[in-house]
Amino acid sequence: MENYLSRKSLTKISVWLVLPLFSSTLISAPEVTPKHVSVAAEDITIQKLQRPESKGSFSHSSMLPIYQSGTHNLAFDAQEGTPILFLSPNAEQWQMTVTDPNGGSVIRETKGNSLAASGISFGQENFKGKTVLVENPVSGNWQVTLTNTEINQTQDSKPQGYLLFKGDPKYQLYTHLDNNITTENQSINLVAYMVNAGSDSANREMMLQKRPMQNLVASAKAVITTPSGLKIQLNLNDSGTNGDQVAGDGQYSAKVPTNASGVYQTQVQVFGTRPDGTAYSRTSNDIYRIEPQSYALSNKPARMDAIGGTKTLINVPVSVFDASQPVFLAAEVWGTDNQGKMKAASWIGGVSSAITENDQSYLQLSFDYRWLQREEVNAPYQLRNIRLQTADTNVPLSILDSLALNAPMNLNYVSNTLRVVGEKTSQSQKKPATRDMLMGNAPTLAAFSTAEITPMATPKLLLVHGYCSGKVWNAGSFTNAAEFQDYNKNRSHEQFALQILNFGAPYSSYGIIAHSQGGAASVHLYSRYWSGLDYATGGRLIQSVGTPYRGTALAGNLAALGEIFGVGCGTNTDLTYTGASNWLSTIPSWARAEVDYYTTTFNDRWWAYDYCHLGSDLLLSDPEDGTTENWAGQLSGAVNKGLKSGWCHTTGMRDPAQYNDSSRNSSMNSRAAR
Repeated sequence: MENYLSRKSLTKISVWLVLPLFSSTLISAPEVTPKHVSVAAEDITIQKLQRPESKGSFSHSSMLPIYQSGTHNLAFDAQEGTPILFLSPNAEQWQMTVTDPNGGSVIRETKGNSLAASGISFGQENFKGKTVLVENPVSGNWQVTLTNTEINQTQDSKPQGYLLFKGDPKYQLYTHLDNNITTENQSINLVAYMVNAGSDSANREMMLQKRPMQNLVASAKAVITTPSGLKIQLNLNDSGTNGDQVAGDGQYSAKVPTNASGVYQTQVQVFGTRPDGTAYSRTSNDIYRIEPQSYALSNKPARMDAIGGTKTLINVPVSVFDASQPVFLAAEVWGTDNQGKMKAASWIGGVSSAITENDQSYLQLSFDYRWLQREEVNAPYQLRNIRLQTADTNVPLSILDSLALNAPMNLNYVSNTLRVVGEKTSQSQKKPATRDMLMGNAPTLAAFSTAEITPMATPKLLLVHGYCSGKVWNAGSFTNAAEFQDYNKNRSHEQFALQILNFGAPYSSYGIIAHSQGGAASVHLYSRYWSGLDYATGGRLIQSVGTPYRGTALAGNLAALGEIFGVGCGTNTDLTYTGASNWLSTIPSWARAEVDYYTTTFNDRWWAYDYCHLGSDLLLSDPEDGTTENWAGQLSGAVNKGLKSGWCHTTGMRDPAQYNDSSRNSSMNSRAAR
């Protein structure tokens, strides 16, 4: 019966991957075997899809598009030293004049007295620009004149540059979409409002509890760039019409386009006056993905089929519009306790492809009914919080609150005969879940590895880089290590994980040390597919440094900058706050527990304006490492190894790159599983 289970519920997907580290041609990869995973009832909360209003972006800065020469009035309310940046592909051809509210000249460029145009870092990417550092800013109306007589001045839809400056972090703009399901022709509103952050600007949970400030916004608009490049300007309103829900509540809204699949850019600009009479400006740049509706959940009852031993298959009825696309299915399994009340037994999830029986299509997940015994529940059963997400991008496609779950009588009988009779079992008395209850039965090593036929078939430590990255690790500092080399690529967590799976195929087992996005891709691999990680022994399975598990504000801003510079690795919605939240809901609590993660930040001196890099400092909340804010580097349920000062995300920043910390690298090496 075990062979039947692996054939029926663990779909094997043959994939083809480009492996630049070995060859420039397509080669066959090992079969990819998805896991169908479960999570104990007491850990279900961590698997819930978060509310859409909790997944947005806070901003304390402005990034204003510049279309032509002229004078620009800045509503400048910064309370500390801050740079004013002008970024442009031909920055050296522009001249700047900056004047404070008192008429004082901060900088006046002429042909014989000009600022140097240099590279300004935003995470892994650099853009050409000019920097003016304002040591002691005065709030008020600043003027920046930008002049360029060497190029044609146009009102083209594409900016010729961006002007960036920082505001008072006590007053922040928050923007979010109001719908978790982002599919074609779905009704979705973009919402923006101002909050008084007070001293909580680095505490996202506290920030999300802030109520919108009323009567602070004079104008709110958004420019949406569609996947085809079309720009649509929207006026956000607080009148209770045209996408706004409640008039006068301080939340400004407008409907966003969803008529085509792909990645959309949003640039929100808000201007207004603070309660103390100071004018301010804030902007927020983000990206959102619209997917075709490939699957939809049905309201028909789901079915549980016993297939031998303690294994069952849960069949969830669906409508299928594109069967070529695998989908991630997740749900909570509930049963009835001794008092006749519904009680959670387990969360289940995994990649699934549709099957059809008697003109009805189903998605299947394997499930171990020992979860029912552990929670002492019987029929009637239910599925709750059922959802479908795209397997690659984690975009929610369909959500249902509950479905009836029919089960065969023999399953009820077995469950009854094994139940503990008498007083209710306490949480401390419950038997711990076994490995096969959490992730099913492991396939043979040959199912995903070539280790049996290669001389490299030894345990290894894989060193994994991050998004759009070159070489970061010094392999000579690690023992028995192999360096993953998928350099300068932009991949979703799913695509990245499959690249790691393929790279690790020659080894019988491995642990991973990863930088930046590589940490997310590694835990994604462990959560979703069988790999050499499942056979590693001897220490910490996954260790990461500087990973933005909860996203980064740079993802949306890089999309805007990449449009005018024509460079960069491209958009990646997994790295946005919304995309990261969607993805995290698919990562089981027990997989997170196998991650040890480190975060860093710059040395902060009280007498100076400190940062990892001027550019990213404008867009991130302290403490941060130049790419990852400390709060966004936290992985709930994992092992937090702490925040260390004096180290930045990558080379070219003010403090050394975090992956060059020899003390930490030595510790990770000695404690790594292989």
